[in-house]
Amino acid sequence: MGAQIGVEYALGGCRVSFLVRQRARAEPRVEQALGLAQAHGLADEDALARAREAIGWEEGEPELIVESLPEDLALKAAALAPLAERHPDAILATNTSSISIGALGEAAGIAGRIVGTHYWNPPLLMPLVEVVAGAQTPVALCERVAELLRAIGKRPVVLEREVDGLLWNRLQLAVLRESLWLVEQGIATPGTIDEVMRDGLARRWRLTGPFETVGLGGAATFDAIAANLFPVLSDAKAGSGFGPHVPSDPGRLATLRERRDHALAEELRAERGSV
Repeated sequence: MGAQIGVEYALGGCRVSFLVRQRARAEPRVEQALGLAQAHGLADEDALARAREAIGWEEGEPELIVESLPEDLALKAAALAPLAERHPDAILATNTSSISIGALGEAAGIAGRIVGTHYWNPPLLMPLVEVVAGAQTPVALCERVAELLRAIGKRPVVLEREVDGLLWNRLQLAVLRESLWLVEQGIATPGTIDEVMRDGLARRWRLTGPFETVGLGGAATFDAIAANLFPVLSDAKAGSGFGPHVPSDPGRLATLRERRDHALAEELRAERGSV
């Protein structure tokens, strides 16, 4: 994800320095990200040329440092701490899906300088970014990060306060937990669940969110449904695992990715008025 995040900042007119462990592995990923933007009509040749000119591999003097390492608190803290020391005026942002911003800030010694910026995959094609502060993060820092995100064409979603898993993954994992339970109990196949979510709930939720949907259907009706269903929904702390139930064939995954990316890009171009 780091390559796409950096490329999006470069396409947005920022100077970007990639700090990586293995440049030989990172450079092709950056080129792939630039190629993705070009393939989906999000950047023309001039924009790509400017972005390449703006991308470097040497550490500069940044206003914002975006960390995008695997979901390991110790690993992230070990990377952020020395960067914070070398760049005392920089804002530190972590692209985490589940780690506490406050805990990471404490571990890295940057509790008053860290902001969570959770990008959704694929970052170049997904317009929203979750922004969340730790307990000691000044509000002004979050506001500045949101401002920077808007400047490159993103739509920041600022959480009122920190919570485990942030917002996106709490919603996503709640649905996934129930989906896994339904499969494990033999109630529906993974394919049936995918169809109902993709062509049923998601089709409607794309136009009206959950609370808007309840408003249209009537709060009293949904209260009655909730009274019947809340007590019997899955509260599993663990399951059998997703591995046996998900597609793994490389050809099928490539087809799914192509279909997803094409549709996301088409929608993003329409939102930006570039079609």
